[in-house]
Amino acid sequence: MADEGMGPGDRYLSEAEGMRRHGVGRGTYREALRFLEHQGLIVMRPGPGGGPEIVQPGWPNLASTIALLLQFSGAPLSTVLDAREVIEPGMAELAARNATEQEIKEMARDLDAIEAGLGSYRAFSQAYESFWRRLAASSHNALFAVLSPALRAIVNSAGFVPDERYRAEVLARLRRIHAAVADRDPVRARELMRELEEEFGRRLRRGYPRQISQVVAWSDVHQFADPM
Repeated sequence: MADEGMGPGDRYLSEAEGMRRHGVGRGTYREALRFLEHQGLIVMRPGPGGGPEIVQPGWPNLASTIALLLQFSGAPLSTVLDAREVIEPGMAELAARNATEQEIKEMARDLDAIEAGLGSYRAFSQAYESFWRRLAASSHNALFAVLSPALRAIVNSAGFVPDERYRAEVLARLRRIHAAVADRDPVRARELMRELEEEFGRRLRRGYPRQISQVVAWSDVHQFADPM
């Protein structure tokens, strides 16, 4: 696909053209398309003029793949918490170095939406996840932009629901991280993120020891991270 200059939104070859181009039979070609669809590289459009359309894979695909590897490795959820404690401080540091003024403003709006939704977990969660994805993207590092939300999705799939008091505590921490990013203070942003992740990990290990010790389940993550 890439060799032919094709990208998201482009329709791939028809079945007849694809079989001829790749020199394979119908069964092999259809199986290859199913594999690409599972990997989030194409979607099959129905109807006249339909067929395989190239799409942009994203963090849900990465979350699903990581979860599958962790499940087969017998890795518990605590593995992902450990990784976040190491990775996300560096992401916050890069955000403080690289975030644009527009990205900083958008994150501020997310924080205001989080505050407005403190009394409703659903409203809180939507704004909260939006903030984290913007923060990851503002690092301007393509790996962080997909890795951070993927790791968060794996942890969230365990079903942790913070109460309103803790949601308010997290908001206060996020506002301090955002202020460090806005002030272009990478050292402060890294330290504040480290404190947030370590405190979050302690809370889950103390309050949810059974869930934290369970092996990551691909099926849970795949359903949770699957975009609607």
